[in-house]
Amino acid sequence: MKARLSFVGAALLISSTSFAADTLSTAISEGKFTGGARALYTNVNFKDGGAFEDRYAIGAGLRLSYETAPLYGIAAKVSMFSASGMGLNSSNANKVDSVYFENKQVGGSNINSVYGTSADSYAVLGEAYLKAAFGKTFVQVGRMQIDAPFASSHDIYLVPNTFEAAQIVNVNIPNTTLVLAHASKMSGPDMVQSNSFAGSTPGIKASDFVSISRASAFQGLADGDGKLNTEKDTIGATVAGGIYTGIEGLALQAWYTRVWDIMDMPHLQADYRLKLAGSELFAGVQWATQKAIGGTKDTLANPEPAGPLIGLGISNIDAYHYETKVGGSYNGGTLTIAYADTRAVEGNAARGGFVSPVGGNPSWVRTRYQSPHFGYTDTSCYTGGTKAYSIGAEYDFGYTGISGLKGEVKYLNFNRDEKYSSSPGLLYYKSNAYDDTAALEASLDYQKLFGMKGFDGGVTLLSVDNKDAVGKQSTDHTDLRVAVNLAF
Repeated sequence: MKARLSFVGAALLISSTSFAADTLSTAISEGKFTGGARALYTNVNFKDGGAFEDRYAIGAGLRLSYETAPLYGIAAKVSMFSASGMGLNSSNANKVDSVYFENKQVGGSNINSVYGTSADSYAVLGEAYLKAAFGKTFVQVGRMQIDAPFASSHDIYLVPNTFEAAQIVNVNIPNTTLVLAHASKMSGPDMVQSNSFAGSTPGIKASDFVSISRASAFQGLADGDGKLNTEKDTIGATVAGGIYTGIEGLALQAWYTRVWDIMDMPHLQADYRLKLAGSELFAGVQWATQKAIGGTKDTLANPEPAGPLIGLGISNIDAYHYETKVGGSYNGGTLTIAYADTRAVEGNAARGGFVSPVGGNPSWVRTRYQSPHFGYTDTSCYTGGTKAYSIGAEYDFGYTGISGLKGEVKYLNFNRDEKYSSSPGLLYYKSNAYDDTAALEASLDYQKLFGMKGFDGGVTLLSVDNKDAVGKQSTDHTDLRVAVNLAF
């Protein structure tokens, strides 16, 4: 869960009651338009003779929203999100970083086209909801963004993930935010890229709102009939969570995600900050687990005779993960050290690790844009049998008089059990097996470009060195991303 969620309840309650209309026409006329634009360039350069072709993306994202003034405490909002390649990308799908675009899945990822097809433009009505405040309780129903540890808008692309959902946020208890949300359908980049067992269901596009099970390619398991070639839509995913900040410097979070007929995913997290004269120390710990339920549990327990579950030795989706971090800040400089451990589990469908069927993950041991680009190497610390760590140094150049400029350098190391690295699980697209990965990332971010409020940009360079399996082509690569954002 992102830290900003600890304030979501209060912020939404305030925004809902800042102006109250007394007629429908007034509510509409007193509404307001907001928007934003994002320009993006990415370039992924693989080692000569490597497993993949070099690829790039040039894209522009546009966001337009309109929100009415509250009428009898109820307001409405609609948002259109779009992504366009502006005709500037290659006509060869293998050379396009297609996860930023419409990206129709054509049957799971493969060696030539890691995420999908081409740079097709698209637009989607990503938000269309009603919201209301009742005292210190906020209610939201319709299409919306949700941000929970394993159910997230994951807004790193041109268009975020959005959900057809209902959400309740309550801040009645002092220093406590309570959240209850249920999503039935999902739209966005994360349901097309390989964030689950075998990529997404063939034919799905980023602009489609489809059931959570179809979006994440779980529908075969969720049937409970022991097979993988049939489909059953589930009722979606439910998220319940709480954030407590009543002890100075301490933030406690507890979340429970149930993806119906698929899995349960509890998540606990504690963060502590201690301010000393001119400096600050911080530490954190988080824990999560994943267990099959309902139809998925039945399918895994009673697999089809001679089917792929038996052939691959798959019997569960159990996964266990924890992380710790420590660090400190002084005179604009911040040093952070983080460690993650995902237990090796025999017979796990995802090669021993976690899957994220509803978008995003809360890890501290990750690159800034681990998905999609880091996904080429499957170097997530959520991979089974993985022990990973990162060391990062950040500096705020405001301390030298350059206001709004920040820089960061991070080193990451992922060490995996060879058995789980080479096991195919249900990830048939894997062309290589990796035992170890080392990555170096450098980034610069600048707020208020040209002194303009709401205009910011950044550049990130990632270098990935994989220890590829003997006889396999190299997957080493560098990844450049430049993004500019304008809010209006």
